[in-house]
Amino acid sequence: MKNLMLVLYAAGLFACTNSRNYAQAVCALVDVSGTYADQKADVVNVIKRGILPKLMPGDSLYVIRIDDESYRKDNVEADLNLDVRPSRANAQKLAFARKLEDFARRPQRARHTDIRGAMMLGAEYLKETGAGTRTLVVFSDMEEDLPKGVKRDLASDEFAGMRVLAMNVKKLNADNANPTAYRARLASWKQQVTSHGAKEFQVVLEPDRLDDLLDRR
Repeated sequence: MKNLMLVLYAAGLFACTNSRNYAQAVCALVDVSGTYADQKADVVNVIKRGILPKLMPGDSLYVIRIDDESYRKDNVEADLNLDVRPSRANAQKLAFARKLEDFARRPQRARHTDIRGAMMLGAEYLKETGAGTRTLVVFSDMEEDLPKGVKRDLASDEFAGMRVLAMNVKKLNADNANPTAYRARLASWKQQVTSHGAKEFQVVLEPDRLDDLLDRR
């Protein structure tokens, strides 16, 4: 009897681990600094229409605010770990969408832009899920501006095994005058995240492409 219990316990552990291998975890980072703060309602719509519907029972989604100092638990605007029961998962999605709508309506405009702090926090949440596919989706102009005294050093494996998607990167006035500056900024981010473990960095210009990208498990 004891041996049978051990076999059943081991089988349960294997089933749980196997299911996590097929799960997907996504963390959306939303910039509320400078001119990008005006994009918040549009970003929330992209999350609601382009990410939330793609999630299956067992998947996870986090929304983190990029502001002056983003490496804080309070910067998590909403989190979702979908129940394996489809009926319960649908109710969770509706509740999550309402949280996002509240976030979109709340006036916010940070003076500084701590992108790496938000990425570090998001990476920690993604790792904790144990999901087989982990993706950071960054909605920002990707121009970091840290407040005085704030320091961000990425660990060598900070984004191990993750994909990083730079979504809807807003061009600055200087970028329109000199597109090379825009391209150089994105190239710098690609080098930075891939050298700290990310398996991919991709700039996504069209929200509709999220469907295909999030289908790649």
